[in-house]
Amino acid sequence: MKLKTFFISYTLFLLILLGALGTISFYLNNHQIQSLREQSLAEYERITAVIGREVNAVYERGVESFVIDALLESHTNFHANRSVIINIEPSEDEIFLLTFTFNSSDDQYLMKIYGGLNTLVGVFTFDITFDVTESIGDLREIQQVFLYLFMIFSLLSALILFVVLNKIFKPLELVATSAQKIATGNYDERIAIKGKNELASMANHFNQMAVEIESKIHLLQEESQRKQQFMDNLAHEIRTPLTSIHAYAEYIQKAVLDEKEKIESTSYILSETVHMKKLTSSMLELATLRNHVLELEEISIPTLFHQVSTTLEMPFRDYNVELVMHDLNTTLMGQNDLIKSLLLNLCVNGAKACEAGRGKVVVKAEKVDDNLILFIADNGCGMASDEIEKITEPFYQVDKVRNRASGGIGLGLTLCMEIVRLHHAELIIESTLGVGTTVKVAFTTS
Repeated sequence: MKLKTFFISYTLFLLILLGALGTISFYLNNHQIQSLREQSLAEYERITAVIGREVNAVYERGVESFVIDALLESHTNFHANRSVIINIEPSEDEIFLLTFTFNSSDDQYLMKIYGGLNTLVGVFTFDITFDVTESIGDLREIQQVFLYLFMIFSLLSALILFVVLNKIFKPLELVATSAQKIATGNYDERIAIKGKNELASMANHFNQMAVEIESKIHLLQEESQRKQQFMDNLAHEIRTPLTSIHAYAEYIQKAVLDEKEKIESTSYILSETVHMKKLTSSMLELATLRNHVLELEEISIPTLFHQVSTTLEMPFRDYNVELVMHDLNTTLMGQNDLIKSLLLNLCVNGAKACEAGRGKVVVKAEKVDDNLILFIADNGCGMASDEIEKITEPFYQVDKVRNRASGGIGLGLTLCMEIVRLHHAELIIESTLGVGTTVKVAFTTS
């Protein structure tokens, strides 16, 4: 692209420069010839006037004709020494039109004027040839100097044009190189161009685009990893109950069992099928949430807390954990069943983390800077800081044995995250190992 632009620009430049040089040369040539013509005409008129005056003076003295011939010959010889050739011949015509001719041969340039001379003696044809080789030679030297200047200026212009185009195309080449690197997977590639011109602005926009591309690629990679991890965890979660079901079914089929053993074996099978049913139900709910369109309504916080408290009364009695609700006389824009499901999941998770007989889960609502925040706090076992980052991942469980025993499948907080995302809220988990956990749900757009 750069070379093509160089050749096109340089060719146009040379054509324009050559046209200007040709125009100037043509003008100088015409001007010089016109000037020589005027000078020759003036010289012609001066010579004819002098010769005519002298011929008339000699004729008035009554001298012989050979004296006039000698006079004419002397003028011819005199001007021949000045490179002016005069030819005078008697003529019978009385009227003559001046005729100009310009001839060149063997590096010699001649200006010839042909006319007539009226004297008392008679009419003469009078033609004078001026040698203008020197004047034309000076013009040719000037034209040659112009040609040399044209060649030098052309070469200098080619160098300047190449440097300028190289400077102009350098950012474009950097953009092309960076784009190629990004296309091959080097998404952290950036362009470093200083200045405030259009090219620097283009480079800045390109860098912004590269940042967005890198961000989107990282998101895609993270999403791909999460999906792969989800599939791996799902395969692991399904494999464990299927292995147990297969083992107990095979045991029932091949072994001779009494009634008690049959009941125990079928109980294990039923337990695993219930676990798989919960798993598939949660996965279906999760898939539904990811494509869900919210049906917003005004939710009364006291009413919502009363519904949650009523639903959790029996489960918390079984957990032997206290549930404390501190409502706030305000409302929240959202989908009631999803917000209720969010609170139920977070409360049940808090109850599972507590010690029976000593555990307490506190639910309250507060307004902070006109934003509604729901708090769900427990005094359970808590989590380490590195566990908090992973707790919302699908199938991740801090205590797999305790959660499996309580019927957990590791999708509760994942469902909570989806509900929070749908409401454009923020989920914040704070936990101290051995002290407890506090979950905050900040509804910034309520």
